[in-house]
Amino acid sequence: MVDRITALYQKLDPCQPLPADDTQLYVDWQHELFASDDIKLQLARGFARSGAGVAVTRLFTGPRGAGKTTELKRVKQVLERATGIGVPAHRVFVSYLECEKWVDLNNLEPPDLILQMVRQLVTDLKEAGFGTAWNKVRGFFGEVAEVLNADIELKDLRLKANPFEIGVAIKQVPGARAKLRKHLEDRLPRIYDLVNREILLPAREWLAGEGYDDVLIIVDELDRIPQKHLNDRGITNHEQLFLNSAGELCALGCDVLYVIPIELVYSNCHRQLADIYGGTILSLPMITVSGAAGQRGIQRLIEIVRRRAEAAGMRTIENLCAPDDLHRVCLLSGGHPRSLFTLLRSAIDRSDGLPLETPTIARAIRQQASEFGKSLSDEQWTSLQQVHSTRKPLTANPASWMTFLRERYVYPYYDAENEGLWYDWNPLLSEVRRT
Repeated sequence: MVDRITALYQKLDPCQPLPADDTQLYVDWQHELFASDDIKLQLARGFARSGAGVAVTRLFTGPRGAGKTTELKRVKQVLERATGIGVPAHRVFVSYLECEKWVDLNNLEPPDLILQMVRQLVTDLKEAGFGTAWNKVRGFFGEVAEVLNADIELKDLRLKANPFEIGVAIKQVPGARAKLRKHLEDRLPRIYDLVNREILLPAREWLAGEGYDDVLIIVDELDRIPQKHLNDRGITNHEQLFLNSAGELCALGCDVLYVIPIELVYSNCHRQLADIYGGTILSLPMITVSGAAGQRGIQRLIEIVRRRAEAAGMRTIENLCAPDDLHRVCLLSGGHPRSLFTLLRSAIDRSDGLPLETPTIARAIRQQASEFGKSLSDEQWTSLQQVHSTRKPLTANPASWMTFLRERYVYPYYDAENEGLWYDWNPLLSEVRRT
């Protein structure tokens, strides 16, 4: 039998998104704090109201560990059920691609991504009962398999016309990936025609009989692509993929939602992206922990912890730690769920049992803050203090700004009534001792 502290530790896994049907642990903080500005509902309504057969491509971002995947799983659920968004009788079939499982994010080009989107779509359609999509695409994947089998040694693996099998090989074998790109270079129009005319058209007819009105592909985890410069003009791989290759990313005849790197959205490319993709780029903010709205936000964070503590068999939240200690941990998390869980797990690692003692929590905070601030230069500290005092981005230093966003030295927040988006430094920086 698992003891309570072990059960709680497992419930506080910072890397495990909640399933869409987990109503016991899920706290709908967006709806409670932002009401009509709830981003998951904005996304769902936008797709549902765009009209069947009118392909829409949207972009979504937010800091790593902020809960984007958890929210996107609820976008999927809401659209599949056609409930709770004020758009009656409009159900959407949603195909969900977790990119990190299928592509090399360190070396990603449009053909790699498009092929995996097609593989995921036909796989999900097959699982739903529409096997025609799988059969249609097997011919194309059969050609791919022949090319790869003829030119590349795949550790004695003989590929067949199986999208799943080829998808795994393409990620794991660099030679296969390079050869595939060359093979697909002039064949992307054929892929789009295959999907749009021979798969999506009959699939829509079949899905209509199942009560669906549209098709959406959610492409998650592209925000994890490490940024790098590709040439001496400063063009990054992010810009190359989402700006210069936008035509390829928007060519499928169905709705698509891409989760993109946060630094790209807050860069000078923001307006170009909005123009090209034809809509507001929504960003998931942090739960506010300071100012007038801070207490409401901290109460939501405490509720998140309380539900997980109860699921671990604890009768009251006081069995975890003193209320003041929990309040402090929530404050120093910056409203970032993954940081909250990481801080609590760090304290649990230092404890033999519950409740967690104040000195134990203090040591966990001190260690986390020290690790967080040790690599910052004096110039970076000055810039971060500027963000903290002004609540505004560093427009004069875009390179530092991108670093601060990517590495979570700065968090975006949202004020529904007054400021809109505003920014602050990670509260852990206030605990860093500077000598």
